[in-house]
Amino acid sequence: MSEQTKALIKDAATQLFYANGFHGTSVRDIAKKAKVNQALISYYYGGKQALFESLVTEFFEGYVHTIETTLHACQDDATKALREIIERVLTYQQSCHLLARMAHREMTLDSTLVRELMSTYLRKEQYLLEQVVAGCMAQLKQNKLPVDLVVLQLRNMLILPYSSPQYLRELFLLTPADHLFTKRYVQHTQAWMKTVFQLPEKTPKSRLLHV
Repeated sequence: MSEQTKALIKDAATQLFYANGFHGTSVRDIAKKAKVNQALISYYYGGKQALFESLVTEFFEGYVHTIETTLHACQDDATKALREIIERVLTYQQSCHLLARMAHREMTLDSTLVRELMSTYLRKEQYLLEQVVAGCMAQLKQNKLPVDLVVLQLRNMLILPYSSPQYLRELFLLTPADHLFTKRYVQHTQAWMKTVFQLPEKTPKSRLLHV
């Protein structure tokens, strides 16, 4: 019962934080939407601030874990790893689209939480993406572009549907929450990858750099 209650609280909080922002959402609002006793929010999460931080942290834990496990699963083929990372990261964000939008929006602010996330999850994300991009360049014997520039472009493409959903909705006439959107966007992102790395139909296999 406690896990079900916690899930109800998290779902309600995500919807309200996304729609109304942190300051526009009260503990009373969350409890009412979740249909639970208000005291349970403090009991399980320690209050509104701790609940908010828990949700954002949970998102980035899943986000980075998706990249890391994919990289290890495909470590014998860097280009395959990059293709899989693109698809799995976009699919992960689509599966929790409101939380993804809320978390990426939070990262535009200068706060203690953002600085903590930058020093942990986003540094780890940068390191992993650098490994796969450098691995692709080594595998394809390409060194024309700076690794950090390609990583920046890659990351922007991965988070764009959830950091700027209105722009993508106008462009694709679909919302990022729609599975069809994710399928189409994965294809576009992988087409970008092929252009950047000038991928042939078949690429030589090579182990990634150490991760």
